[in-house]
Amino acid sequence: MFDQVLRGAVDQNAPGTPYWASSPSTDYDGAADQDNDGDRHYWSVWGGKPVEEYLKVTPRFMSEYGLQSFPVMATIKAFASDKDMQPEAPVMRAHQKYDKGNGNKRLMLYIRNNYGEPKTFGDFVYLSQLMQADGIELAASHHRASRPQTMGSMYWQLNDVWPGASWASVDYYGRWKALQFRARRFYAPLTVSLLRKDGVTEAHILSDLTTEKALTWRLRTLDFSGKVLNEKTGSTTVAALSSPQVGSYSDAELLAGAGAKTTQILFELLDGDKVVAKAFGYTAATKALDWVDPKLTTTIKPAAGGFDITVTSKAAARGVWLDIGDLKADLSDNSFDMTGGEMVTVHVTTGVSLAALKKTLKVRSYYGSAGPVAN
Repeated sequence: MFDQVLRGAVDQNAPGTPYWASSPSTDYDGAADQDNDGDRHYWSVWGGKPVEEYLKVTPRFMSEYGLQSFPVMATIKAFASDKDMQPEAPVMRAHQKYDKGNGNKRLMLYIRNNYGEPKTFGDFVYLSQLMQADGIELAASHHRASRPQTMGSMYWQLNDVWPGASWASVDYYGRWKALQFRARRFYAPLTVSLLRKDGVTEAHILSDLTTEKALTWRLRTLDFSGKVLNEKTGSTTVAALSSPQVGSYSDAELLAGAGAKTTQILFELLDGDKVVAKAFGYTAATKALDWVDPKLTTTIKPAAGGFDITVTSKAAARGVWLDIGDLKADLSDNSFDMTGGEMVTVHVTTGVSLAALKKTLKVRSYYGSAGPVAN
C-alpha cells in the first residue's frame, strides 16, 4: 500500500512530487529505523536509559524522540483539586496516558537521575519540565552539532489534545512549558551548544544561516558568585549551514583548579559587542552541585504592549522560571540559567494590569526544589 499503491498514485497525479513511504523508514530500501539511512525514531531514552544516551545516537534524521513533563500548575488546577496534588493520586494517574497511568513513576525516575527527590508536588511539576527541557535540548543540540551526518531533528510532540502529563511542549490551553521556550533558543538559526561526554566538553557554533558570518566567541568558567575563573576566546568565520567545533576541553582544562560543585561554564557567541547566543554547561549533575540561594528578585516596569520584568540573581541560578499563573500573557523568555550578579529582562505582552501581574508573578529556580534521593 505505502510502497507501491500510494507511491504510484502520487507519481500519476503529481509527477515529480517527492514521496516518502513511511516513518521511520528507509523508503523500503532496506530495514527501517537505521542510523545511516532514512529517518529514525528513538525511545530508549524515556524507555529507561539516561538522557546522556542521546549523545550516542546519530541518525541521518531523528524524526521522533521525546520526554514527558507535567503542564504548569495553572493547567493542573483546571482538572484537579488540592487533595489531588500528588503524582499517584487517581486524578493524576487518569491524566497520564503512558503505561496505564504508571508514567508518573517513569517521570520520577528521570527527575531523580539528575535533579534529586522533589520536595513538594509543585517541585515535582517544576522539575519534570526542567528535566524535559534539558533532555530534549541535549538531544537536539547533538543532532545539530552532528551535521552533515544528522540533517534533521524533530521531537515528539508540540501540543496536547487534553490537559495532563505528556511529551508536549505546549499544553492543552496553549501555555508554554519550559521546553517550548528552550526550543526557540536551541532551534534558533544561529546558536551555540556545549556537549559533555566522558568528561570532555565540545563547544559548537550551530548555523542554519544561508550565508557565512564573521563572529567571535568566549568560553568562561565562573564561580557561583559570578567571578570569572578561566576564560578562552576566539574569532571565526562560520560557513553557511554548518556546525563548526571551536573547542574541545577536559573538565580539568575548564575548571583550572576550581571545584566542579561550585562552577558554571558559559559559552557566548558575539556579533561585534552583542551577545547573540549563549549556552550553560556544568561538569556534574545538577543534583550534585552545591547550590546556594540566588536570592532572586524582580522589578516590573511598563513597556510597549505590556511590561518588562527584570530578574536579578545574587548567585548562580539554574532553571529560573517566571510563573504568571492563569494570566493571559506571553513571555519573551523563560526557563534560563543565570550567573551570580546577573540581570535578565523578560518582556510580557499582556493587557492585564500592573497590580494583577505583581500579585500573580512568582519567580523560582532549582535551589530548594529537591533533596537527596531515598535509598
